[in-house]
Amino acid sequence: MKPIRRFVSLLLALAMALVPGLVAHAQPTEYQLKAVFLLNFARYVEWPAESLRNTGRIELCVLGRDPFGEALEAIAGKQAQDREVSVRLLAMPQQAAECQLLFLAGSEERRMHAALRELASLPVLTVSDIDGFADAGGGIGFATVDDRVRFDINAAALQQASLKASAQLMRIARRVIGLEARP
Repeated sequence: MKPIRRFVSLLLALAMALVPGLVAHAQPTEYQLKAVFLLNFARYVEWPAESLRNTGRIELCVLGRDPFGEALEAIAGKQAQDREVSVRLLAMPQQAAECQLLFLAGSEERRMHAALRELASLPVLTVSDIDGFADAGGGIGFATVDDRVRFDINAAALQQASLKASAQLMRIARRVIGLEARP
């Protein structure tokens, strides 16, 4: 268990070092940490080559009321998989087809199932902090446990979207859903 904790600590330290001003004098906020996690998800999830071929960037989109504030501005322009990360706010799930990573804000809880159905077969990594998101078919669901931001991965949802999470990312997840039934 210690190598995993060391990897998580190293991952967070690296991400925070790459995002200047994120932790200047105070503890980072919940959404500053989640923004760093989103950047790292972009680094440690593999998309099909054809979904990245026509663009020189990874599009990180937010559907609904943006809970991040300036935290996403801090990661915009950073590199993930030799591509620049750009951030875009969306009003409708149909606009997410051009995104590689979609954060579903809590304001979209009522439309969550419809949004997941809309995106199910597209190579879009869906992420949210809505309770039960990964269990409902989302790719990665944030959870706060003992005042720490953690996440669950739905391996079946990632596979359906033709995405592949790195082994390191799978190891540091709180839970991996969809692997339990495999031999």
